[in-house]
Amino acid sequence: MSGRLASVERHRTGELLPSILVIEDDSGHAAAIERSLESLRGSYRVRFARSLREGRLAIAAEPPVLVLADMHLSDGRALELLPGPQERSSFPILVLTSRGDERTAVQSIRAGALDYVVKSSESLSELPRTVERALREWRAVEDQLRAERALRDSEERFRVLFSAAPDALLIHEQDGRVLDANRAAEELFGLPRKELLSRRMDQLGFDGDDLRARAQRSDDQRAGRATEPELLHVESNGGVRRDVELRTVPLQLTSQQAVLATVQDVSGRMSSERARVRLEEQLHHALKLEAMGRLAGGVAHDFNNLLTAIAGYSELMLTGGLDQQEWPGSLREILNAAQRATALTAQLLAFSRKQLIEPVVLDLNQLLSNATRMLQRLIGEDVELSFDPSSELHRVKIDPNQLEQVLINLAVNARDAMPQGGQLRVRTHNVEIGEREQRQFLDAVPGRYALLSVEDTGTGMTDETLSRLFEPFFTTKERGRGTGLGLSIIYGVVKQNGGFILVHSKVGQGTRFEIYLPRAEPEDTVEAAQHEPLDAPRGHETILLVEDEPPVREVVARFLRNAGYDVIAVSRGSEAIGLLQCEELHVDLLVSDVVLPAMDGKQLYERLHSMRPQLRVLFVSGYTDDVIAKHGVLERGVAFLEKPLSQEKLVRAVRTVLDRAVVAAT
Repeated sequence: MSGRLASVERHRTGELLPSILVIEDDSGHAAAIERSLESLRGSYRVRFARSLREGRLAIAAEPPVLVLADMHLSDGRALELLPGPQERSSFPILVLTSRGDERTAVQSIRAGALDYVVKSSESLSELPRTVERALREWRAVEDQLRAERALRDSEERFRVLFSAAPDALLIHEQDGRVLDANRAAEELFGLPRKELLSRRMDQLGFDGDDLRARAQRSDDQRAGRATEPELLHVESNGGVRRDVELRTVPLQLTSQQAVLATVQDVSGRMSSERARVRLEEQLHHALKLEAMGRLAGGVAHDFNNLLTAIAGYSELMLTGGLDQQEWPGSLREILNAAQRATALTAQLLAFSRKQLIEPVVLDLNQLLSNATRMLQRLIGEDVELSFDPSSELHRVKIDPNQLEQVLINLAVNARDAMPQGGQLRVRTHNVEIGEREQRQFLDAVPGRYALLSVEDTGTGMTDETLSRLFEPFFTTKERGRGTGLGLSIIYGVVKQNGGFILVHSKVGQGTRFEIYLPRAEPEDTVEAAQHEPLDAPRGHETILLVEDEPPVREVVARFLRNAGYDVIAVSRGSEAIGLLQCEELHVDLLVSDVVLPAMDGKQLYERLHSMRPQLRVLFVSGYTDDVIAKHGVLERGVAFLEKPLSQEKLVRAVRTVLDRAVVAAT
């Protein structure tokens, strides 16, 4: 034996290897043990001590990974190295004994030794394997103990967090029986924990569905995911009713499936939310009343002026206040006033997005070019109008009447912003909006657009005015000069056609409106009709007219008779049916109001069509498109004409329907 207390060996890194301590006072046995452990020197250092005292000093200087100690030493027994019954050693101890009696083995293991080895030539030769097995067993036991300690620590942390959580927490079985509850749950439900554990979830004062049924119908619950918060009501044991949000999370306990329910008291939040909603509703109602007041004031002003002209000229003609030679001029004024009233009604419908539209693919440059003369008349001679069209501009799909309305409103606003004159520039060019550019525009969709720019050199607008620019009924004009609908109409038209609008303005520097209209797709092949005004077409066919308003019926009948048609005019659908029951009566076309008493226009046509399959129909109405749609009229291929009617518009529509019938028949 070397006789050294320790054999010093190092890793390649320079770090000391873990040590095994052998406490043996018999030199022969120590030498034999040293030789036996020679195979472990690459993994461990082997140190030696000759007595219990030396062993304790060696352990204190460097705790070993394992101790081999003779049972009976000169100054004590190996078992004295073991801690008390309530403690655990930091290293395993293998007891060496020369006597292999069972009593020694049991005594050693009870005292805390990992194992014992009877000293013999055979056991010493197996000592390296015995040591390695002992170290593996010790590590396994240590791992288990660490896991148990971690579990206890985790459980303790969970218990602390569970108990101190501000929201009510309940753990319950799948059938709803409560397994655990925290202090917040006791306070929310007004029951001590012991009482909570004796109840099911549906016995805790919840108002509404049984929670078990809720769990059964929840896809998240079945998939093992947390459920979305559900607003419920709960009444505590003390009678206090609260709004709560319930969220459940599946749990896998040691022996069973369970559910963690989080019940958050949201009474204060819900009360604030309800108060906020009430205030918003009151504000909305107030704003609606204010808007209606503005609308009523503006519309009443405009309509009263128009009605004054119509009623005034009519009265003068009836009472002899005008010479007969003045009648043509007066009638023209009456007609002009009626046309302006029609335009005002169209504005109101456009604002409410109830007008009937007929979008077509059109050349924007061509429409703007045709409109410049009209725009120049609107803005006056003090304003210089210029038009700069881009070549090969994308075609757009839009109702041309809508687009003209947009141009008129922009031109009028620009004129009003330049009372001393100025410049109005209209430009067009193509624009492509990509994913990156889209972030700059709130309402934009990536794609190709035709850009219409209308820029003036007027007074400009403040930031406050810009923020309210498209607000209905908002106007900076003096009282009585408009309804404040113009820009909201523009916004509605552009939005309705898939585009968006930007406005740039500075006080004293003018304003620029940028209107982005999406490029027409290749499949949008319907082109806007390009035709010169023609004389109103005439006819000779027989028309059955159904109109319940006598003045309207008389006017429409006269329009048609003036165009050469034979007209049979009735007020009700039943009268029309009675007439066509006479087979000798030939009728080429039914012109019917959509909304009639007792039987609407569509029902009437279906009855008449069963009697006369070749009968064609033209529907007319002054109602908005949603009302007409309810009557089943706004269907593809159905001819429809919107009131008010002019003679030219009516006669052209009648001729179109009749000619279509002729083409279909051939």
